Amino acid sequence: MQQWLLFLRLLKDAFRDLIPIIVVILFFQLIVLQVVPPGWEQTVIGLLIVGVGLAVFLQGLEIGVFPVGESLAEKFSKHGSKTLLIGFGFLIGYGTTIAEPALLVIADKAASISSGRIDSFWLRQVVALSVGSAIALGVFRIIVGHAIHFYIIAGYVLVAVLLFSLPKR
Repeated sequence: MQQWLLFLRLLKDAFRDLIPIIVVILFFQLIVLQVVPPGWEQTVIGLLIVGVGLAVFLQGLEIGVFPVGESLAEKFSKHGSKTLLIGFGFLIGYGTTIAEPALLVIADKAASISSGRIDSFWLRQVVALSVGSAIALGVFRIIVGHAIHFYIIAGYVLVAVLLFSLPKR
């Protein structure tokens, strides 16, 4: 019974998370393009399947992966090695991202849309390395006790500086 309650909560959360995507799609289709796409019924059915699939995926993580990760993290923290804990955070972030089915689909789409200029494999690697690095940085931040706003401000400054280094078109 408890697993069904967990699934229903995850199903509600999955559809709540899909609402912004649905709103953006509706906005562009109905307001900007002013066209109802052909086969909209299939899109609705697809969104329902995505919501249920996301809930099942998350329940699998809750049941199978998260307990193992929490157990390992607890053991690493008791071990006392901060470097091991940061490395574990990186590997968890990298591993879960590289295994994400949605990232595989999106990377393949990006490769096909760009006519091969964007390589699917390397796009997935960059995203996974970025997520792993962000989690490792988050673990480091927690260990040293820094406030998160310093990291957010530094990130915005870094992005602004990088924007000025872009080539002009």
